[in-house]
Amino acid sequence: MARWVRVLEAFAAEGEWGVRDLARASGIPRSAAHRILHDMAGLGLLAAADEPGRFRVGADLARIGILVADHLDVRRVGRPILEEAAGAIGETVVLALYDPVRRQFSAVDAVETSHPIRYLWESLRDWSDLHLGSSGKGILAFLAADEQAAILDRLPDPIPGRVPLTKARLRRDLDAARARGYVVSHGERFDGAVGVSAPIRDARGRVVGDLIATWPDNRTSDDKEAGAGLVVRAAADTLSRRLGWSGEQKSHEP
Repeated sequence: MARWVRVLEAFAAEGEWGVRDLARASGIPRSAAHRILHDMAGLGLLAAADEPGRFRVGADLARIGILVADHLDVRRVGRPILEEAAGAIGETVVLALYDPVRRQFSAVDAVETSHPIRYLWESLRDWSDLHLGSSGKGILAFLAADEQAAILDRLPDPIPGRVPLTKARLRRDLDAARARGYVVSHGERFDGAVGVSAPIRDARGRVVGDLIATWPDNRTSDDKEAGAGLVVRAAADTLSRRLGWSGEQKSHEP
């Protein structure tokens, strides 16, 4: 069991390993490392990487990690921060987490507004792509450049959706969002919905999700969106620091 823990720790530090380099880094005999990697792959915890003989984090391991973070860390730590942000903005604020294997996100918690007409955030509980709406782009805009490029490269051009969008326009939008530290969107995922979002980071500075404030477009204005952006960005930074992020890197840099 101790060897399995060391292997899991290795994959937490680096997302891909081969038998030889894992054995060298962990101090586990090569034959044992080979057996553990293949056993984990058989359980769905690891998956074959592009290079033969190498393994990466599998979908099941990523799912377990997200569920653990959801139940034991991010949602619990984030709840009072969501409540404070929702109170400051006067609208619903949603917490979403990112799965780097799926390259999708899922909403895990929200503090809802008291307005009788409000955004039904439960629609974001299913896995969703990153290129639509502030809910996804609050993650996509702030990912590391190579990861963001890999996601964008897979998209068709133009990109289908409620709002006509080319890949060039999407890249400009992401650059602008990264420069100001938050995303604003109008009706991209759901008709009449306005969203403002900012990224959440873990102790390593990696984007692990975002906070999203959302409301109907009949209650919006430029001032409200700008003010919500500042609140959401500050709240996301606070949550990131509670998760161990040092804050040394600006939160809006990839």
